[in-house]
Amino acid sequence: LNAALYHFGDKMRELLKNLTENDYWVYGVTESDFDHAVSIVREMIEARNHQYESEAARVRSESSETADDILDDVAYYRYTDNQYLWQFALWRLQGLIEAVITYQLVDKNAKKLFGLKSKLEALVNSGYQIEQHEIDELLLWANLRNAISHAPPEQFRPIPLCEDDIVEY
Repeated sequence: LNAALYHFGDKMRELLKNLTENDYWVYGVTESDFDHAVSIVREMIEARNHQYESEAARVRSESSETADDILDDVAYYRYTDNQYLWQFALWRLQGLIEAVITYQLVDKNAKKLFGLKSKLEALVNSGYQIEQHEIDELLLWANLRNAISHAPPEQFRPIPLCEDDIVEY
């Protein structure tokens, strides 16, 4: 493992090294990016659910006596995979929020802001009005995002995020 960590990053393509928003943004983040993040996850989950229903119908017709046992496992794996997709949505939305604050709402030439808390403080210091309970709520979501980023849930035991949670965020 130590040898692997020593060489970590040696194989990264030059194109990806030191990549910044200046390399890939044309227009910057817009409101539609938020909707797109939720829509793409929703569409992927709907497609997976449709695939499961088709597979379940086939299994029930071919193995009616054991179908429930077979499908229990498949349904659970589908559920856990869907949780991962909602985790990715949370991660993406958090990044979008931070990008909007950093690149559209506060002075871009100010010192580099690390973390959502510092970005929210800069936003308030720039004259924007945000209720303390809204800041507290955003920071709770940031803490959740940080938890699943820095100590990811086990493969078959994801945190139970769902679409309603993400829409609430």
